Amino acid sequence: MNIWNFTENKLNNNNSLYLMVVIDAKGSSPGKQGFAMAVCEDGSLFGSIGGGAMEFNLVEECKLLLKNNQKLHFSKKQNHEGDKKNSTGMICSGTQTVDFIHICMDNKKTINEISSCIENNKTGILELSKNNFKFTLTTSLNEWQYQFNSDDKTNWIYQEIIGFKNTIYIIGAGHVGFAVSRIFSQLGFNVVIFDNRSELSMLDENQYANKKSVIDYGIIDQYINEGDNSFVIIMTNNHQHDINVLSRLLRKRLAYIGLMGSKSKVAKFKKSLKETGFTDSELNRVHAPIGLSINSITPDEIAISIAAEVIKIKNSKN
Repeated sequence: MNIWNFTENKLNNNNSLYLMVVIDAKGSSPGKQGFAMAVCEDGSLFGSIGGGAMEFNLVEECKLLLKNNQKLHFSKKQNHEGDKKNSTGMICSGTQTVDFIHICMDNKKTINEISSCIENNKTGILELSKNNFKFTLTTSLNEWQYQFNSDDKTNWIYQEIIGFKNTIYIIGAGHVGFAVSRIFSQLGFNVVIFDNRSELSMLDENQYANKKSVIDYGIIDQYINEGDNSFVIIMTNNHQHDINVLSRLLRKRLAYIGLMGSKSKVAKFKKSLKETGFTDSELNRVHAPIGLSINSITPDEIAISIAAEVIKIKNSKN
């Protein structure tokens, strides 16, 4: 269940609630942009906006508003600066702005549309502003998941892509590719896997991939979408395939490019590619040897090390 299912279920049972959404966050704020929490009039809760005393106090505020039947839409900035005046008392030093939206039967159509969007693997834009709560389906591919723009203290707009997914492109469908598919599927990524070998059992049996294809590596660049939500892992069964794929992707705008191989193999690849005109800056984009250094040996251990590195890169953007 997600927060939209929860909200939909509560409305179906004639319960009103407050939805809190973190629309902006800076520094070490415990609540990151997009964090959301529902506080229902029956006392039930779902989600989180960062936890701690800050969350407790805001939940209590929502409960009081519901008790007094106050149907408001407003935002509050939370400063986490320890004992300083107007601080939440938390010591993480960041700030976050939380939008409070009263949700009742008047919003049921919008909530149903959001739930349906997620259930049917579609994409839409949730838009919040001072006096606005709306949702619109879209077929456009966006490189951002959250956007917040503010002209001053009163005029602001928050947009969030509902149905947004980061995509992991796995090039090479062997045993490690299978393990990588499994862990990224569990992490909620859109998993796409390619190989150039037909009738490959590991590819046919890979139930974790959202998309799997046998392709010509010579045109691999035509299969990879650019953007900040595109992550690429190169682990073909042939060194020449590896370098060919890498050469075709190095100049694409991608969030991550990782190459599996030993240090000596990586050094040879970089030397060869530099001789063909690639710059040090371009070559330094490649995470190789791939994954965090945890002495991983088995396919599952390697997959975990790769996932950890990709998560580190993904979350560094926030």
